[in-house]
Amino acid sequence: MSLTMMQQTWKDKLKAEFFPLNRRRDVDGLRGLAVLLVMIFHAGWLKGGFVGVDIFIVISGYFMGRSAFMQHPFRPERFVLRRLYRLVPALLVMILLVSASMLWWVLRSDRADIAQNGAYSLIYLSNIWASHHVGYFEGQSIAYPFLHTWSLSLEMQFYLIIFLIALLLSALRYRQAVLYVVMVASFAYSMVAYHAGDQAGYYSIFARLWEFCLGTVIWVLPALPQSRLLSGLTYALSVVTLVLCGVFYNLAYACPSYMALLPCVATMLIIMQPQAATRRLLEPLSPVGVISYSLYLWHWPAIVMATYVLASQVQGMTMALVLGGAVIAGTLSYICVERPMLNYENSAIASARQRGAVLLVGLCLVSAAGLAWLSAVSRVH
Repeated sequence: MSLTMMQQTWKDKLKAEFFPLNRRRDVDGLRGLAVLLVMIFHAGWLKGGFVGVDIFIVISGYFMGRSAFMQHPFRPERFVLRRLYRLVPALLVMILLVSASMLWWVLRSDRADIAQNGAYSLIYLSNIWASHHVGYFEGQSIAYPFLHTWSLSLEMQFYLIIFLIALLLSALRYRQAVLYVVMVASFAYSMVAYHAGDQAGYYSIFARLWEFCLGTVIWVLPALPQSRLLSGLTYALSVVTLVLCGVFYNLAYACPSYMALLPCVATMLIIMQPQAATRRLLEPLSPVGVISYSLYLWHWPAIVMATYVLASQVQGMTMALVLGGAVIAGTLSYICVERPMLNYENSAIASARQRGAVLLVGLCLVSAAGLAWLSAVSRVH
């Protein structure tokens, strides 16, 4: 094979991996913006970067609306298998590798809490664990490498809710009615939590459901009747709004808060305008968005482990190097774990997909049980 052909082959492979077809590149770019906001926030360089989670939640609601609400008939097995192959393998690998890397040398009390958090993460109840153990914006959060999995637990819990709605209600009009009721009730709960000063509401599925629902209702709302100019301006202003929220928001605006409406609605407006000329503002970030799940998985453990090793707060150039290492780990996770598992789910015969899903769930349960046991024996009584 000639050098030119080899180069072309590698270019084609890279293009297929990081610029997949049949996807909206601007929505991938929106994912990229979201994960960068979260990473920069955790690095301590951006005080409002937590809005990246709000962006992710609305996007997740949008894609689940297509997978569940708009499927006629609804295919429950495919829905479940796709979610399992999409989320579980990369999470399982991250938790096992991080646990093997640090649980043997940290203090017993830290080992007990970290292992327990890992166990809850593997059964997608990490948000419940976090709400009873640590404030997300408090200093002690840096002790827990799996604390960031609370948002993944929220996502899986939303999948369960949307699955049940789609399974039990065959007619779209009934699904819509339930969706709107859930959205209004959740927003009301969020406002009550905000006025009550309930900081644990940050982790609560009940306080976040309205954000997921905003993404889902995009599929049942009428198209925006806008001119090309107005569409482009609205899209661009929405992108600018997200960036400004990341720069100027402070912790008081984190959900539950009425201020969470702004980034969520801006995300919604971006998704609702696929033909906007200004979508090119986000498209350069699409490769980052493609690997955003693996980047999200690895960036926080990298920061926490560096803090343990250095016995001090990581900042400056050291933080930049840590995030660079997290990007490498996240990219490898995408190429070696996330993408192959999705490809397998697409190509394998039905029985093989089912056996693989059972194996994934079994590995999660066994690993969770092992971490729970380690937490129990490490607990200082």
